[in-house]
Amino acid sequence: MTTLDEKNQHRLVRERFTRTAEVFGDFATATRARSAELLARMVGAKGSDCAVDLACGPGTLALRFARHVRWICGLDLTPAILARARRSAQTEGLANLDFALGDAQALPFADGSLDIAVTSYSLHHMPDAARVVDEMARAVKRGGRVGVIDIVASEDAKTAALSNRIERMRDPSHTRTLPKSELQAIFAANGLRILAEEEHEQDRAFTHWMHVAGWKPGDREFDETRRLMEATMAEDSAGFHPRFVAADAKEDEDAPEIHIINTVLFLAAEKI
Repeated sequence: MTTLDEKNQHRLVRERFTRTAEVFGDFATATRARSAELLARMVGAKGSDCAVDLACGPGTLALRFARHVRWICGLDLTPAILARARRSAQTEGLANLDFALGDAQALPFADGSLDIAVTSYSLHHMPDAARVVDEMARAVKRGGRVGVIDIVASEDAKTAALSNRIERMRDPSHTRTLPKSELQAIFAANGLRILAEEEHEQDRAFTHWMHVAGWKPGDREFDETRRLMEATMAEDSAGFHPRFVAADAKEDEDAPEIHIINTVLFLAAEKI
């Protein structure tokens, strides 16, 4: 049963990704193909596998995994972003790939019916990230693999809280970024034995980071997020490692660009 809070969160996600379907789709498909290929290797994707990419967005994982598995379904809450994914699959001539409207917290697959379940950059939008991992573990057979890519928060609770405050100012559909230890514990609680993990630091220009979320300078959300980010600089109190960079000729010298670091975890596990 979907609660009122979950319905509200679904609404926020649909609103955000409907509004940014094209700009976010362009960004994700252009910059995350290498990450998708890395996760495919980590979970050992092969030609006999059937898989799901849940909260698939523009097909960030599904479009790449389709080149390695027998069949994959991309599942997402937002019709606009699914339409974008379907167009990409058609353009790329991928016939072993389907997309469907659905909730990552209630996968439409029988117990043990899949070989692989993956998701990318989605858990921090979920009302209950543990429930999503539970569903992934339920849907794969014993010996099946689960793979996650997501940003991770500091293990320090105060730092993580401020990071999440900034993330929610940027994107109201953000719920909570998990620290790595919590995600590892959720995997263990669901009988998932970690096969491989990698942690990457991704440098992001603040203006582009906000652009992908649908905001530009002068928007309240942009300006307030920047103010909060600047306030963390002296002590890196939100864990973004923000820094000013030299302004380009086109930029206002009074507002130099900020660069931040997103810490991203790649996690692959086997159901035991």
